[in-house]
Amino acid sequence: MNRRTLLIISAVVLIFTVVGGVYWFLSKKTVPIVSVPTPTFPGSSGGISSSGGGVSGGGAPSMNNGFKPGSGAPLPRLYELHNLPVAGVGFYETGKGKTLAVRTRYMEKGLGNIFETPVDTFVESRISNETHPQVAEAIWGNNGNSVIFRFLDNKNDGLIKTHLLNLTIGATSLPVGTTTPDQQNSFLKTEEIFLPDYISFASAAADMSDNFFFLKETGGPVVGYNTDFKDRKESEIFNSEFTEWLPQYPSKNLITLNTKPSANVPGYLFFLNPKTKAVSRVLGEVNGLTTSTNSDGSFVLYSETVNKVPQVSLFDVTKNTKYPLPIQTIADKCVWSLKDKNTAFCAVPQSLPQADYPDKWYQGVFGFIDSLWQVNSLTHTATKIMDPGTYGAPGLDMTNLTLSSDDSYLLFINKDTGNPWVYRLTEIAPNPTTNTTTTTPTTTPTPTVLPSVIPSDMQKIK
Repeated sequence: MNRRTLLIISAVVLIFTVVGGVYWFLSKKTVPIVSVPTPTFPGSSGGISSSGGGVSGGGAPSMNNGFKPGSGAPLPRLYELHNLPVAGVGFYETGKGKTLAVRTRYMEKGLGNIFETPVDTFVESRISNETHPQVAEAIWGNNGNSVIFRFLDNKNDGLIKTHLLNLTIGATSLPVGTTTPDQQNSFLKTEEIFLPDYISFASAAADMSDNFFFLKETGGPVVGYNTDFKDRKESEIFNSEFTEWLPQYPSKNLITLNTKPSANVPGYLFFLNPKTKAVSRVLGEVNGLTTSTNSDGSFVLYSETVNKVPQVSLFDVTKNTKYPLPIQTIADKCVWSLKDKNTAFCAVPQSLPQADYPDKWYQGVFGFIDSLWQVNSLTHTATKIMDPGTYGAPGLDMTNLTLSSDDSYLLFINKDTGNPWVYRLTEIAPNPTTNTTTTTPTTTPTPTVLPSVIPSDMQKIK
């Protein structure tokens, strides 16, 4: 072995020795622990852990951010109820007038745990001792006493299963983070009912009545059934060769059927009378059509895709006339008042890039940072009433909007995280430092009369 070869071998050994030493030194160094600042917004993510083997809230809002639920401190007007994704939200109300007590209810996506939070304390309780894994959707109805939940059955080739859960009074809910000697007696009783397979969509009556409607696939025509949460008396009221429908249930006397929307596909809206089974066309030939209808079917808020932006209009059903509104959003982000049929609330993006809406929003390609607007169907105007940033909240992409019966509270889900939030629409006491009402000047829109011709490809609806 010559001298040149020995030098090369020595150099290689030296390099490996140095690298190994550096690696050993770094691996022995203690990595400093960096504390993450606690969010300052009331109810934001953080979570609390229970001690003593009690029921873990898992997604309970943090108590380390300046507001402690149940402490008697002034309640935040905008509040994150839970810091884990939920499948659906609803209100549970007791009493009337001055004795009205309002609670929010929601079902977690992961394990299907059900929680309840009174809006006058924000003390969260788990009210169900059952788990329902992989819940994807929860539809609350019957004044928060019932919930339809849907999940994928992995044991049956991913078939979508639909179950109904009725909650009955007879026990006391257990506050998050507490423990009792007998936790089995600290939850509401439940009645679980298996609904038919191949249900494509379901909708509960928005007026908190006992009714719900669902569409069932048959391999041929789609069939619509009207039923109730308590007695489960099913009545077939709809049959259509066209199967791509999205139902909504504005009140016990009205069901709406919207064709599935897409930016480049003409959409249609039909009204279905659950008593007479009569079907009537309301809107048609509208690209990207999404809709929200008030309780008596006299007005419809709808969005259509124009130049890759969703434009919102108010449609007067009686006069067959539309009024353009000065907001750009998707009508799925709107909800009508239960107290005043001429008032609606919409989550409106603060900025809106051009895209194929609502497709890209459904797919999660684009998310929004919303403000809250109020719509008046009599004056055909829209007014901005709340910006979450005013309260120090993060950007909220508001969906699944739900109102309490007295219009005091708005419940919604942040689409970005899946977490539920509540906003108090009424001011309990004036706050001179916070002014969230911004009036946007609007001009009286020019009404447009729409044609009412039913196209031949929709004639198969019975």
